[in-house]
Amino acid sequence: MPSRISHTAITLSICALAAIIFFAKTCSAAEDKGDSPLVVVDFENSGAVKLTGVQAKTRLIKTGTGHALQITTEAKAAYPGAKLTPAGGKWDLGGFDVVEMDVRNPQSVPVRVLLSLNNPGADRRRNCNTESINVPAKGTGTLVVPYGMWHGQAGNDMDWSNIVSMRIMLDKPKRSHTFTVDNIRATKTNRMTVEEAVADPFFKQLKPVFGRGVNLGNALEAPKERQWGVTLKEEYFDAIKSAGFDSVRIPVRWSAHADKSPPYCIEPEFFERVDWVVRNLLKRRIVPVLNMHHYNELTDKPVEHRERFLALWRQIAARYKGYPSALAFELLNEPHGNLNAEQWNAMAAEAIKVVRRTNPKRKIVVGPVAWNSLRKLNRLELPEDDRNLVVTFHYYDPFKFTHQGASWVGGQSRAWLGTKWTGTKAEKDAIIKDFDKAICWAVAHRRPIYLGEFGAYGKADMESRARWTKFIADEAAKRKIGFAYWEFCAGFGVYDSDRAEWVVPLKEALLGKGR
Repeated sequence: MPSRISHTAITLSICALAAIIFFAKTCSAAEDKGDSPLVVVDFENSGAVKLTGVQAKTRLIKTGTGHALQITTEAKAAYPGAKLTPAGGKWDLGGFDVVEMDVRNPQSVPVRVLLSLNNPGADRRRNCNTESINVPAKGTGTLVVPYGMWHGQAGNDMDWSNIVSMRIMLDKPKRSHTFTVDNIRATKTNRMTVEEAVADPFFKQLKPVFGRGVNLGNALEAPKERQWGVTLKEEYFDAIKSAGFDSVRIPVRWSAHADKSPPYCIEPEFFERVDWVVRNLLKRRIVPVLNMHHYNELTDKPVEHRERFLALWRQIAARYKGYPSALAFELLNEPHGNLNAEQWNAMAAEAIKVVRRTNPKRKIVVGPVAWNSLRKLNRLELPEDDRNLVVTFHYYDPFKFTHQGASWVGGQSRAWLGTKWTGTKAEKDAIIKDFDKAICWAVAHRRPIYLGEFGAYGKADMESRARWTKFIADEAAKRKIGFAYWEFCAGFGVYDSDRAEWVVPLKEALLGKGR
């Protein structure tokens, strides 16, 4: 989303609109508990919204159920689309969790559509929540903007009770496009309160899946082991066991060690290395969670890599079918990019079928899109008849604290250096609100939930890191959410491999004192 846009605006008159309405909220969130969406714009009545074309032509067209807004853009336009402004000055969407918009693409080429919700002074990332959807040729999709999200990145909280405009746009399309949008509505994703959740029989019998764990990061998910500074050693498993961790998540870049053409065979030597890790954990009675990490080609080109993804899981599942039931599989770390929710739901369902042919009773871990964001849990769809699935999410909020000085985030991370987490009421309340959402979703959907990653990078001060880590671990434990800290002995590390000793403040934050 640009910080500045020069454009030729085409403002339609109210007569030309003939189709836009804003419905006032008629019932409280407490009354509907999120069951009834709030229609914001449905393009059926005039007078409540001003519509402005931005480097684009807009017109209302008839559909089978009423009207929709058609937007036609030029190839040379950078961020073409339409701006919607409420006649009443603002939309009050307080109490809702997401805004949804239906998109139809009648073209023979795909199109990526963005929706931005704006507070006063919205400028690039500031004062706006923005998300996108890739709609295939001749296809449809639902664009979902969760509260506090900016292109899959969490932490951009803003005042949803004061939305002064919405922008529908394309991001540097480099060609002309015609598409339609309809039925912009606000919804609540939580179907119950946290009080209802903890009183529910499902929560009462729930156990924290995988317990307290740690990620073996920067090792097998590097392009080659050692390339990111970590080579796994047997003494690491002894240290993890003696510390008292229950589980270890094993990030693995299978895609870097498999053929590019069918049948996509995984290198035997690499398989043996993973075998060694899994066996070392199992013989120490540590639960291994074996995942597929950094399959970047899949998230960039999901259609082209679908068969390879399934073939990799076919081999992994067959390899470990005789292993103890403690071993769990995680289908894909942090689906994002061009792999949208609809595609991922379908692909995950196929992968689950592939695994179940050889591993009918093994736990399978699946997470939502947007980097396993809890704000996208409502977009995750799982086979109802498979109740041995675990849902995962990752948590790195506030991002400016947890990723200060992290070079892979970009140059802006240097400006965040010195950010502290002191545990103020506002800081704690933000985390409590998010974790309440997670457990409410889990109970409502009857799925155990797993915090597969959380951590604060080593550039932050140790007191803040330990304080934040302890609060996350404690809040997860209160809600019976198992977790795996990111990560063992690299930039976020809880263990100092050079000194062969634990980073005590972080270890105690995760496990408690005396361990």
